[in-house]
Amino acid sequence: MQDLSEEAKNICQNIYEETRKYYSEITGTLGEYALGFRILYGPPVIDAPFLFIGYQPGGRGIDCAEHHDTWPEVSDYVIQNWPLAKQVRSIWGLDIVERCTGLNVIFFRAPSVAAWNKIAKPLRQQLENFSRQHAEQIVRTLRPKCLIVIGLGTFDWLTEGQPSLYGEKGRVLTRKGTLWDCEAIGTVHLSGSRISRADREHLRAYFAAIQTP
Repeated sequence: MQDLSEEAKNICQNIYEETRKYYSEITGTLGEYALGFRILYGPPVIDAPFLFIGYQPGGRGIDCAEHHDTWPEVSDYVIQNWPLAKQVRSIWGLDIVERCTGLNVIFFRAPSVAAWNKIAKPLRQQLENFSRQHAEQIVRTLRPKCLIVIGLGTFDWLTEGQPSLYGEKGRVLTRKGTLWDCEAIGTVHLSGSRISRADREHLRAYFAAIQTP
């Protein structure tokens, strides 16, 4: 009998294969917008404390063709120096981040949301629907204790929820709801949003209080 971790890896690898096939079919239609895709940002971990979900991989081109083949052996949130990776480590702590992974709800690259929105709406919706369906499949397979949706706009696009943490000046820092039968917490965008030092401390304390050992 196959163990759950192997089963999860196989399911995720099948999603990579399906995405490569789909991407090859729509590359000609995308034209200048065919910038590659990115799915997982670390190994597919079962029952992780958190699974981080972003909106979309950025970039102006295919920066690493290996992204089309499989996930990185070590989570990018652990080793990369991107602003977002640094903030994730700062707020959740390296010991927790090492046990988590992440993905985007849209797999296909764009340099900005504005650039993504220039794609003809019917094609863009096809790409978004393909990604969301497969992102849901990954989440249901990996069964994280909690989803962390990075960006309140992304959270509102995916689900509904109530404010669960306010900053010092009354700003909503997090919203809490349910997504794909999993507890979900949306946060202000950690690298694209100006967050005061005090509010970052609020975020650290909030997530430290709900972490599952």
